[in-house]
Amino acid sequence: MSIRVKAEKSSIPHDKHLWDEIVHESRIIAAVRSAEMLALALDSPVRIIYLLFGNPMNIAGMIASVRERGKLPLVNADLLQGFSRDASAVEYLAHCGAAGIISTHHETLRAARARGLISVLRTFVIDSAAVEAGQRFLANFQPDVIELLPAIAAPLVLERIRAAHPGLFVIAGGLLSDLRQVDDLVKAGVDAVSLSDPALWIL
Repeated sequence: MSIRVKAEKSSIPHDKHLWDEIVHESRIIAAVRSAEMLALALDSPVRIIYLLFGNPMNIAGMIASVRERGKLPLVNADLLQGFSRDASAVEYLAHCGAAGIISTHHETLRAARARGLISVLRTFVIDSAAVEAGQRFLANFQPDVIELLPAIAAPLVLERIRAAHPGLFVIAGGLLSDLRQVDDLVKAGVDAVSLSDPALWIL
């Protein structure tokens, strides 16, 4: 028996256009890890929300609550409990109304791309081997967005990524504690920054 949730399929092209518009205007993405943080993000001026938690019982409701506020919900498929990382999970999230999928796995992101969702590669730039692994990933599949973690390392690899993939959106996240760091990253060339501190969810 399959579960079907009504999909907002007509919103998919609009979501990608809206992503472009929001990122260029606000630069800040709320990354939420709990229901309490989600409530704060919904009341904040931030218009893109990363859902970094959830399970089959609550993810549809959380996505709907983000949509109801006129914000874009992107779901980290790797961090959900009770889900596999296959095409069926991505299809379910698409039917729930997710605007995009975040993952470290190419098969998950390929499934997201196939359904017209925003695909976000989350990659860690902790050493040279990790950077090379990210480059190999991009050689085989280019997502819509790459998120570099930790954010403080993003400027070290940004020039290389821009040269090889000029149309790629670059997000930085992790280990940020103040808006000065956000400003420095934007000046360095990142398109936006994902933040888990509600005090920084301002435009």
